[in-house]
Amino acid sequence: MPTSDIVALMTLEHQAHMTNMIVSLNQQFRRASAMGTLEISKASLNRAVGQMVDYMLFVDEAPLQSPIKGVSTFTATFPKRGPHDSHGRSLRDFDLHKRLFRYPLSYMIYSEIFESMPAPACERVYQRLDEVLTGKDQSPRYAHLSTEDRRAILEILRDTNVHL
Repeated sequence: MPTSDIVALMTLEHQAHMTNMIVSLNQQFRRASAMGTLEISKASLNRAVGQMVDYMLFVDEAPLQSPIKGVSTFTATFPKRGPHDSHGRSLRDFDLHKRLFRYPLSYMIYSEIFESMPAPACERVYQRLDEVLTGKDQSPRYAHLSTEDRRAILEILRDTNVHL
């Protein structure tokens, strides 16, 4: 292939960064648990959870200035690999006009590495996602999430057995 696929590279960058965040959060929770300092470390752990949830929700994602198009079959095959809700929607669906993904929540929520986080970490991540997606948290940093986005993401999660 004469050129690299920009869509595949952007997706890989997201996946690699998300993986690093999960590993870091995992280590922080396991260390605090092993040392018996989960409660004492609550503020720093909550900050780490907040940073990861913000990344999962694409808070600081730069909007695309113009539509992008891949040069391989990746754009067509990647969305087919993930779970879909009863309406055929997936967190792997691309937008590629204004942002990378149609539904701004990381598909990495379905990954083995995410699911292997300690229970207290998962609980805090799910709690934080619930606060944002149900509108309990209306902070300006989540203004990029429309009411329709929030509703669609919640429906996708519930239909694909991720219960917040």
